[in-house]
Amino acid sequence: MFQRHLHRHDDVDLVMSALRSDPQCLPVLIAWGAALRRDVASALREVIATGAWQSDFHVRSAAAQWREEPRFHLFLERGLERRRNRGPRYEHLDTALLTFPETRAALYRAHAAQCPQHCRTDSRTFAEDRHVDDYRQALFGWHAAIQHAHACVVRAARWFAEQDPAASGRPETFTDWITGTRRHGSGPAQETAPTAAQRSWREIILMMHAWSPHTLEAIDVAFRKAEGEDVSHAWGGGFEPAGRPEAQAAAEALASVLSPQGRQQVRDVIEGIEADEEFREMDLANDSTMACTSDLHRTYGAESGEREDCATARGRVYEEASRPWNEGVDRNVSAARLARFLLGPRTDRVQAALSAARAAVARDVTETAPQIWHDNAEPLRKAREVAGLDLHDAAGYLGIKPVTLQRFEQATGKVPGRPVSLGYLQLLTLTCIQAGLTAPACIHQAISQPVTALPTTL
Repeated sequence: MFQRHLHRHDDVDLVMSALRSDPQCLPVLIAWGAALRRDVASALREVIATGAWQSDFHVRSAAAQWREEPRFHLFLERGLERRRNRGPRYEHLDTALLTFPETRAALYRAHAAQCPQHCRTDSRTFAEDRHVDDYRQALFGWHAAIQHAHACVVRAARWFAEQDPAASGRPETFTDWITGTRRHGSGPAQETAPTAAQRSWREIILMMHAWSPHTLEAIDVAFRKAEGEDVSHAWGGGFEPAGRPEAQAAAEALASVLSPQGRQQVRDVIEGIEADEEFREMDLANDSTMACTSDLHRTYGAESGEREDCATARGRVYEEASRPWNEGVDRNVSAARLARFLLGPRTDRVQAALSAARAAVARDVTETAPQIWHDNAEPLRKAREVAGLDLHDAAGYLGIKPVTLQRFEQATGKVPGRPVSLGYLQLLTLTCIQAGLTAPACIHQAISQPVTALPTTL
């Protein structure tokens, strides 16, 4: 039924088959799962806020048959399955949205028929089908990714346990390994290590929890056993037996390689996840400070050959994933690069958004852009790195070489030209917005404003 929405699903299967038993599948899965989870939340928020779901054939048919208003649950249930292995279930979707309050509020309001209509735009100014397609693609990709979470954890933990602790290049802890942290690195890298570790643990635990409802209990029991307690699984009060062996194997594998500090770090992450699950839904839905759950929409181009480009790129993805990984490879960089290959078909929309933003900026304002960049090179570079925008990606969006961008960010050489510098500032602002960060204060409001008005479902 949903063959046209299985491209990302197929990409996940392709990469996992290429990695096979390679323990590096874990950092790859973390990077990719985070991107897919963010895309599910962003796309669903746009589907709700724009009213694109009302154009679904089944929603319109049911509304016409019973002579009633379109019902959102008909749209949502069409993409969800009752059986775990046949497609994404509501539990999978709910876990994907756990840390995105704007999307959760939009979902609750839509269920209660309280979706704020003033947030909608003219139907001629956005691509409804694109929002729906984005949501389906990301959802099916997320469903495919979470199936591999437990196996990747077991594989990586066994590999780490088999390594010689005295071997050169081996990280001191398993947490260091999954985050790519170098113990002998620079001061700033060590300061950001706890944040990176917390983020990585949260993503992989959310994926495991989405696939098996027994994950959190299994981890708790395995950790307590590792600390000498005499405990056993109660397995909760659920009726679903699926996922119990997977959850138990992954929990025991983690307990065998984590230090007491590492186990406490995982417990802290789980505590945060459980707190999010206990959040009162009606309080979130009625939050008056979240009056509009949508971003402002603008039209952006949709290439007709996107699916063909996606299929063509799979050869590159398979080649990249099949390369032998060794200790000399930066895991974070390699995992992020592979995730970008997999999400590559979406880059055309970033470029279209920047082009639209550039046209909306007055010429006299653009004249200040080169000097803003040159005078604030260091904070802008740091903002780009914190927001997760890779140097090579940024250079590709700007149409310049990475070494050129690196030179500009070091404020060396001549001041960059207006088109490039303006595009850099706008790209940085858009990336910060997508990452939930505040754009650097040095970027003038007249430059950043047209970007904030663009869609963040990119």
